[in-house]
Amino acid sequence: MNTHKQYAQFLRQLDKLPAWKLTAVTTSVCERSWPNFALFAELAEFGQPEDARHCMNMLWDNVAGHQSAKNFERLLEKLEPNVPDLDELDMFGAIPAHDAVVSMICAVNCAMEPDAGEAASALTLSLSTIGKFIKYTEAEELKGTELQQYVEQHELYQQQIAFIQEVLDQISRCKQSPDTMKQIRTLAKNEGISHIGIGLD
Repeated sequence: MNTHKQYAQFLRQLDKLPAWKLTAVTTSVCERSWPNFALFAELAEFGQPEDARHCMNMLWDNVAGHQSAKNFERLLEKLEPNVPDLDELDMFGAIPAHDAVVSMICAVNCAMEPDAGEAASALTLSLSTIGKFIKYTEAEELKGTELQQYVEQHELYQQQIAFIQEVLDQISRCKQSPDTMKQIRTLAKNEGISHIGIGLD
């Protein structure tokens, strides 16, 4: 399935969700990608990872009902300097780190003004990150349809699709509460392993 079709499919699933659920789904996908940014920031001595982590924590507080979105404009100001410039950073790790922070920006935008399109963009981006990682690590010679098929059959891609579907299923059925969001957050953290298999330990 190409990116446009995947985006459209996610959009249909997200379109009927209330505001806080859109943010919760997007935040879950961001949490799964967090190690990609955190490890890059550590190894490359890049950015202010504590600011990005603070943003993630505020998003979780928001979807649990503890934190209003009124302070999120300031969070955007703190996130933007943490987006790696891919024209300046000549290392593959900058790409999944870049995608992780861009998805956080989608989540903050979603919290400020609910938008199923922002949420669908973050979900689609998470799959795109996996595709770029697989091409870089094991399928450099593949292109076009052949590459697309290889990626979509890959274990990492299938795991992310399953994770997104589980999050959508759980959040679509649940009521807003700290306990519920704690369970979703634990699922999203995946014991510190990102959707491309990167861990912080």
